Amino acid sequence: MHTRNEQLAELLSLTARNLSQLSEALTAFSLELMASEDPAVRIASRRMVSRVSTIQAVFDQKSNALLTALCGPLAPHAIASSGADDGIESTGEQPAER
Repeated sequence: MHTRNEQLAELLSLTARNLSQLSEALTAFSLELMASEDPAVRIASRRMVSRVSTIQAVFDQKSNALLTALCGPLAPHAIASSGADDGIESTGEQPAER
């Protein structure tokens, strides 16, 4: 049986992963829209990329501050390798040129 702290840690981990995946999907879609011939669509897509980037940066900053407060400073390689494998991988694909 998991303790409450373990359950909260798992919830936080799932939330962070989902936010990252959602940010990646919105950014990819916005980059595809930048190829539009409509100037308004291109402007809106640039704004969306900027907004998603800002949201992700603030989340990362606050998450790192919280982790540092809870666990002390971590080495950069420890943070990078701490992500769990959720079976979902980034395709790394770039939008097709038009």
